[in-house]
Order: sequence, then structure tokens, then C-alpha cells
Amino acid sequence: MKTMKLFTLLFLAMGIAFTSCEGPEGPEGEMGLTGADGAQGEAGAVGEQGDQGEPGEDGNANVFASDWIDTEYDDETVSYTSFDFEIPDFTRSEIDGAAFLVYLTDGSIIYPEPYTSRYRAFYYYLVNNSDNGYDMVQVGTSMDGSTYTWDWMEEFRYVIIPQAASEAGKAAGLNFEKMSYEEVMDHFGLDY
Repeated sequence: MKTMKLFTLLFLAMGIAFTSCEGPEGPEGEMGLTGADGAQGEAGAVGEQGDQGEPGEDGNANVFASDWIDTEYDDETVSYTSFDFEIPDFTRSEIDGAAFLVYLTDGSIIYPEPYTSRYRAFYYYLVNNSDNGYDMVQVGTSMDGSTYTWDWMEEFRYVIIPQAASEAGKAAGLNFEKMSYEEVMDHFGLDY
């Protein structure tokens, strides 16, 4: 009889266990508190030192110097001549506030613009273009109204020194317009 009671109790317990899993699932309980962070792991071994890299080129503080560009002055005998040239790859905002230098050469001597001789003057001015940049107008004019040929001035070149470059470091306080072509090129490490 004891075994019978034991089997009956066991049978009832199993019945309760199997039938108590039925029914709809209740709502999910609230999220518990976040536990404390674990301890920091040990640092890995230090790697070997890498090889020394190649030395970089000396910088020029983002100064831009164009190549020498052929002039398009009139080869006729006139008292005034001009031509225009689009300054590529620079917006007005990049040029405004920058030192903008222009040089002319006859093939042997380099002249800063504006350049005035006894009877002739060379100068340039910038005009807005439709690409949010500037065109440079190069002008050759007679000082006394006489006529001349102008194509002996063979090439020109321009240099753009951003405002930040002209105000920083060894350039601070320098007046690039009063420096010779060679002094400007040497100061920024630019090719002649």
C-alpha cells in the first residue's frame, strides 16, 4: 500500500507538471539593472618598431606657381595691346586675400608686373568669369602714345600665395611685391 501511495503521488505530480505548462504566455517582464563593467583585460605585447619612412619633400605652404605661359601680345605696331587668360583651378575666394604676383620675361630677364620702362608699361588686372573664378587681362600700353611691337615679351607666370601662408612662420610681415622673382621662388622653394 505504501508503494501504491507513492505511485499515486508520483502520478499526480507528473500530471500537475505537464498540465501547468499550458495556457497563454504572459507579458515580458521589466529589464533588470545593468551590471557593473568587467575588469580591463591585460595589454598585448608591444610590436616591433617599423622601418623608417622616406623623407618627404619640403613644403611650400600651398603656394602655387604656374608654368611659364606664352604671351599673346599683338605683333603689329600699336600703342595698346591686351589678351586675357583664364586662371584655372582657383575660385575667387581662394584668390581674394592672397598675394597674387605676376612676372613677364623676354627670354633673358624676368620683370615683375606692373613693369614700366621709359616708354612702355605692362600690367594686368583680374575680371570675374562665369566659373566663379577670375580671368587675368594682360595689357601692354605706350606711355607717350607712340606705337611699338609688343611680342618681344615672350612669356608670363603667376604665383598665388594664400593669405594663411603669407601670415605664418618665416613669411610673416614680408612684402612679396617688393621682393625679386628669385627671392620669392627661393623663399618658397619653387622652381624658377
